[in-house]
Parts: sequence; structure tokens; C-alpha cells
Amino acid sequence: MNSWKPLENYITIPKDRRLKTSIQAFLSSLIDYAGLFPPASLPLDTTVRNYKNFQVCKDSWMLGNFIIPAVRIDELALYAEMFSEDQPLTISTVGSRTNNRIDCLHEIYNDLKRIKSFSDKYQSTVKVNMFEMSFPPMVPDRDLLETIAVETGKYGLKTFCEATIPLNEEWESKIIKILDVIAEHNIEGGPKLGFKLRTGGVTSDAFPTPEQVATVLIGCRDRNIALKFTAGLHHPIRMYRKEVNTQMHGFLNVFTAGMLANVYNLNRLETAEILADDTLTNFAFTNEGLSWGNLTISISEILSLREKALCSYGSCSFDEPRDELRALEIYHIMEGNLK
Repeated sequence: MNSWKPLENYITIPKDRRLKTSIQAFLSSLIDYAGLFPPASLPLDTTVRNYKNFQVCKDSWMLGNFIIPAVRIDELALYAEMFSEDQPLTISTVGSRTNNRIDCLHEIYNDLKRIKSFSDKYQSTVKVNMFEMSFPPMVPDRDLLETIAVETGKYGLKTFCEATIPLNEEWESKIIKILDVIAEHNIEGGPKLGFKLRTGGVTSDAFPTPEQVATVLIGCRDRNIALKFTAGLHHPIRMYRKEVNTQMHGFLNVFTAGMLANVYNLNRLETAEILADDTLTNFAFTNEGLSWGNLTISISEILSLREKALCSYGSCSFDEPRDELRALEIYHIMEGNLK
């Protein structure tokens, strides 16, 4: 297994940061490929071969980890020889969902045994970097968090924890309690835990409101908790989609809102305004940085926040986000710089 590495080792940072444009800083290793998961739900053979192709395409610098359930990691043995030490299959494993504390610990131990066994066999071509897990539907206690952090930390895994709390009137108070417990754990030292926010799904009721997303962005900022996202972020800008009959969050909105909230100490309503903005021209990448309205963040601030606070997001498609970046004429400027 890999030894523990600081978070900046999980995204691509250039040796000379002055050479990095603002859009490169924003998009580097941003998209963790989750083709196995809904709504794509592709076969394993297809997803692994897709990931390999993504690794060698001109947009490979946007690609993050390959996401797979921990219970299926052994199935990757057939594909290990497709990768190399110079271009390994980098993986984020998803832990098994459980309904109570005892089952949660039991499945974590089982998942980690699978990860260790697989990694020991294929360590020259496969790198397991991350572990994503869901808490049982409860506010976790400190002992549970310490066990999760210590056990995943033994294997050098950066761990992100998801809350399985219904999006109802009690959601906000429970989320704040969970973030408080994670922050208390992180302050004590040792392996730190990040938070994973689900920003959508396959039905309209799976999408949190801009205010709810803002609650997590502000909550993690104030508690110094690293954050990643999953589900629903197929499109750069917020838009209504018929397939889910609701407004879908844009990944440009989510990461810009998080960055500006950090730099300008925005409150919940100000952050939610950025999340709800569906006007593309309000967002601008420049030679100096990224702006929304009259608020601007520099390239160095983007890089720092991507390293420490706003890590990546899981998407069942890698093509859809980059194709829409081109269609919206956000990405063509970047391509011109790469020629």
C-alpha cells in the first residue's frame, strides 16, 4: 500500500505555478470517473477501458481517480496489466453502506482487507488513493470516527465520509452536528477525515437546494474539513433537466461558490446565490484567475483551495462535462493554449 501523502499529492500541481492558467488550475484532476454507478451503470469492462482511454487523451489532466465499490475491487485483476508504474490505475474505493454502527465497523474492516490484498498483488500498476464511505443514518460518535481514520490511515487512504440524512426539515441541524464531530476529531491530530456531499441523483428529490449545498460549503470552510462531491454534477452551469425534472447543480457553480466563500468569507445566502446562478456570462476565467460578478480569486488561490479544501467530484461520465465545456465555449480558449 501507499504511504500517507498530503492532499496535494492527489491532484496535478505544476512545478511552476505561473505556467498554469486559471481554467487548468480549476479543472486539474477534478473529475473522478464513476462509470459503474447510475445513471450510466456501465459494465466493468467498458468503464476500465474508458478510463484507460481517458488517461491518454488530450484532456487526461482533468481526470482523477477511477471509482469502484470496495467489494468489487478484485474484479480489476483482469485489467491490471493494461496499466503501468508510470501510468497506474488510480482508484477511489466506495465502502459498503450499513444501517448501524456495528455493521459499519464490520464492513470497513472487510473492505480494507480486500483493498490491502488487491493492492499488495498489483502495487506496481494499481494505486488505491482514496476511501469513500457512508455513515449509518445517525450522527457518528468520536470513537467511530477515530476507528475509521486510524484503520483507513494505516493504508494511506484519504477518507471522505458521507452523511445518509434525508433532505427534510431536520437535515441542516443533523449535518451541522456531523460536521462538528468530524472537526473535533480532526483537531485531535492523526489521520484527518473529509466530508463527501451528494449533490444529486436520478430523481428530483435527491437534489439538495442551493441553500443546503451552501450550508455544507460554509460548514466545511469554518471547520477546515476537506470536501468532495458526488452525483448530479454532469453540467458546468446550473440548469433545468427534463430527465430528472429539476434544476441540476453545475460543477462550475459548486466549486466557484466554495472558493469564493473561502476567500471572501461569504455567508450562506451569498454562497447560495452563486450556486443558483444559471447565467454563464457571470463566470469568467482570465489570465489572472476566476471571477463571478465583481468577486475574483487568483490562480494561486484556486490551486491552494483545490489542494486543501475542494478536492474533486465523482461523475459517471467524463465525456459529458468536457463536451459541455466546449459547447459553452469555456474550454476552447484552453485548447488554444495547449497547441
